[in-house]
Order: sequence, then structure tokens, then C-alpha cells
Amino acid sequence: MTINFTKLGIIKFCLLGLLSACATTPDIDTNEHAGADLNDDSLDVLFATEFPVESEADAIARAARALNEGEVDKALFFYVRALQIQPDNVELLAHIGEIQMRRKNYVMAGRAFLAALTYDPNHARSHEGLGLIFMAQGKHQKAVDELNSAVEIDNQLWRAHNALGVYADKAVNFAAAQLHYDAALSINPNAAHVLNNRGYSKFLAGDFDGATLDFYEAANNQEFQLAWANLGRLYAKQGSYKDAITTYKHVMSAAHAFNNTGHAAIENGDFTQAERFLHEAIRLSPTYFPAAEENLSLLEAAR
Repeated sequence: MTINFTKLGIIKFCLLGLLSACATTPDIDTNEHAGADLNDDSLDVLFATEFPVESEADAIARAARALNEGEVDKALFFYVRALQIQPDNVELLAHIGEIQMRRKNYVMAGRAFLAALTYDPNHARSHEGLGLIFMAQGKHQKAVDELNSAVEIDNQLWRAHNALGVYADKAVNFAAAQLHYDAALSINPNAAHVLNNRGYSKFLAGDFDGATLDFYEAANNQEFQLAWANLGRLYAKQGSYKDAITTYKHVMSAAHAFNNTGHAAIENGDFTQAERFLHEAIRLSPTYFPAAEENLSLLEAAR
């Protein structure tokens, strides 16, 4: 994968997997109730030829089998069938909410989680799901409240810990953020984006050695490609320009690697180095490179 960035800074991806905090997420209706319709007519049409379910247990078993086989829509269809038999089953509602999040249908996901909490106000996974949706919507206080409720009820919810770590970083409470990331990684050691987030937190706290280790682990061993960009930016920040260029090249063209390193050199006050890198970026670019030209203008203004 090749990723082109201009003037790339440290990149923090706080939520990957079920949903991205950068996604455009429609508002959920917090007045929804447990009786809200969770059926999807399009799925009824898609799976019309399936044999009718014999019982709630049969529907759940068929849903689980479909989910294991990667057939998310079919799993949702059978979980909804099971819910029609037992509409107050909070675990079914949470399953539906989580699958709808995977399908990026956040309105229906929120509806399912709210319904679950109507039946069981202490259902941790539903608090977590709502918190992640509120986070995506930019409703920060609602997100924090739901996420805190989730981990207070069940401290083994790694997505909630990761999201709370992001909020702690925003509050400049890096120690608290890293405790949340540590907790998330103890539950799910393979969550490379959480490792990247912890590296970012350490970078903000001035722990460059710790940040380097986390970024490198996320990038090299867990193949989280954007961690290479963060590691390159960190090397450039420290003035290790050769290492920065080599690292950037894992995820971007040589021209962009030299441009980003040149921009960092300007920030560091290394103007001679910056000029050399930016001219090399322009030389290597197959087309006009406006970002590098803009950085040259910044360089002239900074001198």
C-alpha cells in the first residue's frame, strides 16, 4: 500500500475496527425505546429462501455460524429473527448493535444499544457501543459518560479503554491515557492501532524512546502501516533525517518522504537541511509538487 501525505504530522487513529472516529456518523435518537424496529426489509428479501427458524436457539446458532463464516448480513438477519422470538434479550440486542456498527449503520446500532439498556441499564457492551458512536458524532461528554460506565461495569472492554485513552490525551492527561492504552493492550495485545495511540501519547509526553518502540512494534510486527508515518515524523522531530526518510518510504513516495522531512527540518530550525530536502522532493516528483513549493516559501519566511 502506498500512502501519500503532505506536511505529515503525527497521526493518531483512535478507533479502528468497529468504527472510525473520523467517520461521518448520523445522530442517533436518544429517545428510541426498546420497541423500536430493528428489522431490515432488504435482508428479508435477500435471505427469503432461507429455511424458517425453528426456535430462538436455532436462529442464534445460524447467526453465529454465519458470523464465523464472514457473512455479516446473514448473521444480522438471524439475530433479528431470534430477537423477534425473545425481544427482551439484551445479548441479542448488543449483537445486533455491534453488527450494525460493522455495517456502518450507526443509527440502527444506536437504536439496538439503547433498547438493550432499556432492559438492562448495566449492560456494559451497550454502554461501550453508545460511547463509540457518540465519540464519532463529536458528542464528547456523552461519549465519556458512556465509556466510563462501560469500564466501571466491565473493565475488560478494550475498545472503551482505547477511546478513554484518546480523551485523556485530549485533556493533556498522558499518564491516565497510557493506563487506558495499557489496559486495552492487556486485553487485546494485537490491537495495533491502540499501540500506535500509546506511542502518540508517549510522544506528546516527551517520551520519545517509548514512542519509538510503540510505533516500531505497531508498524513492523503488527503491520499497521500508518505507524511508519508516525515513526518517520518522530525521527524527523529528533533531527534523525536519514532515518526519517528511510522510514517514510515504507508508506509514501520518495518525493513525499523528502518533503515531509524538509518540513520537519524547518520546524527544527535546520534551514540548510530543509532547503536540500525540499529541492530533492521537487526533483523527484514526476509532476508539479505544490506542497514542496509551499514549504520552500515557508522556509524563506522562517529565515
